[in-house]
Amino acid sequence: MFKNCIVRRPCKAMVEGITSAPELGKPNYELALKQHDTYIEALKQCGVQVTVLDALEQYPDSCFVEDPAVITSKCAIITNPGAGSRNGEKAEILSAVKKFFRDDQIEYITAPGTLEGGDVMMVGDHFYVGRSARTNEEGIRQFIEILEKHGLTGSEVPLEKV
Repeated sequence: MFKNCIVRRPCKAMVEGITSAPELGKPNYELALKQHDTYIEALKQCGVQVTVLDALEQYPDSCFVEDPAVITSKCAIITNPGAGSRNGEKAEILSAVKKFFRDDQIEYITAPGTLEGGDVMMVGDHFYVGRSARTNEEGIRQFIEILEKHGLTGSEVPLEKV
């Protein structure tokens, strides 16, 4: 069971973030801040300690901290996001992750592998990974190898309709 979580405040640039549904319009920044506050309170009510990181204006989607780092019960995996606009976030999340994991518990997905945490679903100690435009075969291979090194398991899930 997790006792800590990391969140990052939405930045003003979030309205220019990546979207697969442009027909829904741009996000409402002020509403997003209020919703994020509610999210933090809900997490606290679940009994976890919440580490709140400052917004990063240079990364519009950086409030989605699950993409640059996948946290497991045994290790943290710093991803290599496939979206160019997100790739720099992996360096920005590292100092927060280091507060909870020793260096030998922090692993990295490296090029040519790409992996975004949003393509990963944890079920117990097994991780399902969808291959997508942002997560490639090599990224999945590295991810599963890292999991197995730490006594966890993973498998690729074909994504046909998303």
